[in-house]
Amino acid sequence: GGVAHVSQGDPERMALGEWCMTQRKTEKLGRLRADRKTRLLEIGFVFDLQEVAWQQSFEELRLFAKANEGVSHVSHSDPERPELGTWCRKQRTQEKRGSLRADRKARLLEIGFDFDRQEVAWNQRLEELRLVAEGNGGVAHVSLKDIERPELGAWCDTQRTVEKRGHLRPDRKA
Repeated sequence: GGVAHVSQGDPERMALGEWCMTQRKTEKLGRLRADRKTRLLEIGFVFDLQEVAWQQSFEELRLFAKANEGVSHVSHSDPERPELGTWCRKQRTQEKRGSLRADRKARLLEIGFDFDRQEVAWNQRLEELRLVAEGNGGVAHVSLKDIERPELGAWCDTQRTVEKRGHLRPDRKA
């Protein structure tokens, strides 16, 4: 069935919207009679508007990832979908703080959502370097002065500097 949702802000349905808000509050307080709750659920009444909004954003992200070969990164500055980008940033923030619900995190991981953008970027550069080594007889050397790959050269230089200072994570060393 459909979803019964009336916004309180809808001017043509203001009274109905207020009534819906009252049903939500009554249910949240545990005072909505079971028979009424059942009848509301039967017509698709939405009690948790935040959950519906999360599901809608998740579905939009899932479709985006599917259309983009599994890439699920949407920037909050993406002019085509700024709301979705902001939603993605919020999911990362909640995950970092430990406040993202486990079921939501699991669903995001299922579609390849990247919680750590820096780790993803590092792995992309490593893969780029691996391809250079593959075409260069197994030698993975790119200079800071490499004209063909200046970003990769800068990344390699940074890795060398971090290693010299003793700060390169053990899992990132060969």
